[in-house]
Formats: sequence, structure tokens, C-alpha cells
Amino acid sequence: MNSSVFALLLAGPLACSGEKSEDTDGAPTGELPAECSEAEPVAEDSFAVLIDGGFKDHDFSLPCTIDAVTTEMGTSTTSLTCDDSGAPMAVTLTLPVAPQGDVAWAVGETLTLDSRYADLEVTAEREFELRGSDGELWAAGQWQDGPLKPQVFQPLTVGAEAVCGPMDLDMAPRSYRLDFELAGQPQLSLFSGQRGEFALGAGESLVIDVPDARYNTCCHDTESFSVFVRRVKTG
Repeated sequence: MNSSVFALLLAGPLACSGEKSEDTDGAPTGELPAECSEAEPVAEDSFAVLIDGGFKDHDFSLPCTIDAVTTEMGTSTTSLTCDDSGAPMAVTLTLPVAPQGDVAWAVGETLTLDSRYADLEVTAEREFELRGSDGELWAAGQWQDGPLKPQVFQPLTVGAEAVCGPMDLDMAPRSYRLDFELAGQPQLSLFSGQRGEFALGAGESLVIDVPDARYNTCCHDTESFSVFVRRVKTG
């Protein structure tokens, strides 16, 4: 992902201005947060789980071993061999490189990959979770038209707040504010086109990118999300 894609990315937590108020229709009233006018949704593939080097419809949860981790042209590529009922499956996970550091996993580690990809012709849906044997979150993402799926990002909790104008079908897409929470950490709020992080200690952080989080979209669905998180080494 090049620098022009995330012109508004933040290197740390973003403080949202003002509190949301509601009128009788449940829409925000009063002055909108400044981030609403600054948010620039990006229609771009932000992560990918490839089977045998390409996009293929799939839905699986498999144990995998990391064969290689490389970085080139702003993209981090993790090559895995997954055990599909005794048969090896070559899987590649690509993620944009975070400015905070390289991904925290290494060659030889065994992780569990939950992944789904569905080609719907006019659009596609994809999500993944990369977790350790104890369920610890290493990376996760969602990219689709349709509702946000907070369960993908556990133990992070995330909620979408429509603070940038009324939620209706006026075909004027607006950015959601996504509120992320992690036990023991201040809330992190991000709009479309922004990045933030939770510092975990021991030289690691969870870095969150939000290329796109919109409502009032058209026409396959009325909302869309591209959100992903990965654990990185910061020291």
C-alpha cells in the first residue's frame, strides 16, 4: 500500500472531538466531528488470503505452519502450509507493512488460520483470523459490503457509530467512526483512511488500519467495511 492510499493515516490513537447527540430519528445533530470532512474512504484491496497463489472461494479453519515471511514494495507476505485433512495446502497472507514495525510472527511457528472468501460477481467478501494455539490474536481482517463483524477481532471489541450525518439512502456515503477497545487500554477511535495502535508492551503493538468504513453506500448494500489488524514488533 503506497503513501497516497493513506494520506490521513495516524501513527497513534485518535481523539474524537465532541459527543454524539441524536434527534428524534436517531441521527447525529449539531456540529459534526472534524474527521468527517477529512475522512477519505479508499476502495482498495487491503489484505488477501490466497490459495495456491490466487483468489479461490473457501471457508476453512486449519492448522498452519509458517514457511516464509518477506517484505517487498510495502507489502508483508506470509507463506504458510496448512493441513487440510492430511493434505498440504499452500496459503499466502498479504498485508500492507505497518510503519510501526514488521509482523511479529516468524518462520516455523504453528498457528490457526480461519479464512473465508466468497466471489459474489459484483463484489466479494473476505475475512480471516490468524491466531496462536492459545487463541491469541496475531492478525485479522474483514473486507465486504454489509455489516461489521466484531467477533473477527476478539479480544478487541469494535463498534460502528454513525456520527457523520444521518443514516439514510441519500447516496451520500459517510464515514463511520469505529470505536475499538482492549482491556486495560484507552478507547481508540478511527475513521475511514486512518490507522491507530494498541501498545502491548514487550516491544509489540496491535496496529489497526481502516481503509474504508462507510454507511449510505450503494447499491449492493448500505454499508461497507475494510478493516484489518496485525501484531507487529516495535522494538
